[in-house]
Amino acid sequence: MYIYDLPYTDRDKLCQLMDKDNKWQELGGVHMKYDILTLEEIKRISKGGSSPTSELLNIWGHQNHTVLELFVLLHRMKQYQSMILIKNFVDKKYHVLIKDGVGNLDPLTRQKLMQTKKTKNIDYKINLDNYEGFSEKIINSPIVPQLPEIVTNENNESIRFPLPKSPVNFGRSKVTASDISIVAESVGGIPSIPYEELQKSTNNWDEKTVLGKGGFGKVYKGTWKCTQVAIKRLDQKDQKEYETEQIKQSITELHCLNAYRHDNILPLYGYSIGGPHPCLVYQYMAGGSLDNRLRTKDAEKLLNWPQRLNVAIGVARGLQFLHTNMINRKPLVHGDIKSANILLDPCNQPRIGDFGLAREGPQSHYTYIKVSRIHGTRPYLPEEFLRAKKFSTKVDTYSFGVLLFEIATALSPHSEHREEKFLRDHVVNYQGDVLELKDKRVKDYDDCFKGILEIGKMCVMRWAKDRPEMVDVLIRLEGVSLNQ
Repeated sequence: MYIYDLPYTDRDKLCQLMDKDNKWQELGGVHMKYDILTLEEIKRISKGGSSPTSELLNIWGHQNHTVLELFVLLHRMKQYQSMILIKNFVDKKYHVLIKDGVGNLDPLTRQKLMQTKKTKNIDYKINLDNYEGFSEKIINSPIVPQLPEIVTNENNESIRFPLPKSPVNFGRSKVTASDISIVAESVGGIPSIPYEELQKSTNNWDEKTVLGKGGFGKVYKGTWKCTQVAIKRLDQKDQKEYETEQIKQSITELHCLNAYRHDNILPLYGYSIGGPHPCLVYQYMAGGSLDNRLRTKDAEKLLNWPQRLNVAIGVARGLQFLHTNMINRKPLVHGDIKSANILLDPCNQPRIGDFGLAREGPQSHYTYIKVSRIHGTRPYLPEEFLRAKKFSTKVDTYSFGVLLFEIATALSPHSEHREEKFLRDHVVNYQGDVLELKDKRVKDYDDCFKGILEIGKMCVMRWAKDRPEMVDVLIRLEGVSLNQ
């Protein structure tokens, strides 16, 4: 059972118990490994009357953790009363963990717990002779628990205890931007840059240096340490009303870009947290966004067909790297692949940017995981994600298919002026000659256009199981003909 499937009544009792003496802070900070920024934000939210434990479980549950994992962590804390509240939602064989603390329970609960239970018509009375000292070993272990692999009960049945997943806090929680040292610990080698240096690099945030704007704030072009950079500056609004979504996504991006480095992933040079505005500092991409380059009216900036194919191959190469270079045996799903998030260097080599919505996907032997919230850009998202919240690498594959349609046609992913408003539907359901969809501003290379379009159609298949993995997409793109 997943955390978010816990019945309300049982979860509420658990939260009330863990709220006492602020036990939730130890659970979140020591055992779930959340940083102080996250814990402080939970405190702030709970001042409105909500349970801090409930907020913590919401965050952890969004990462698809299970009740069994919580059960194991509560054992590490010797929170046996809390374990009893949720023991009916884990396999009975794991109730052996509660026995270690029965001496701390009230007599009535202890008597009830020690009663012999019937399981498959055999007595299943737990014996912990081989379990002595287990609790101490757990409590004194590193933050990532090293649980014994096997414990044997009196029926000589071997019980294997799963390791709780070590969550990479990809910013799925709300965070604040106040403690630089804690953030620095979580992002490894990415340097912290003094706010004053970034202010100076942009000539005191001169409007002439603005590269773009968004709901989060502005992106400035600057020169830092004799290097051209792009600085995303997040505008702080009224703190009472300001949802820290952009800061949350920025922390996510820090984690991702520290863990995943590739020629087709946008390099992050540093960050600044602690000044008037949180900032992220990237390599400056002189070629601009793919979105702008596909729709430019400047003929010199318009990408030709070999360049477009090269961009498609580069993005596919970056995505397959994210999907196959697994951390914790899980792929990273970007979650927001679109032309605006693909940036080009001076040689028109593509870099995937904006990892604010990235999330771990399912382990390789699962087809998808269920998520609680939908993020991304509607025209690029498949139905199974929008309607059923099924999240997998095939979400990126679908988005990439729409991106290929953009590359081939230069049409907008959504338009009210088309009968089929979404580009995916417009291309897939088109009844005429497909060459009529080709970007007419760029001549020749009909085979290249058709090849990109056909691969795009494979990527946007309605059923996720019918879409290829990005490794296969990359191989197919590398085989597209460039004959004129």
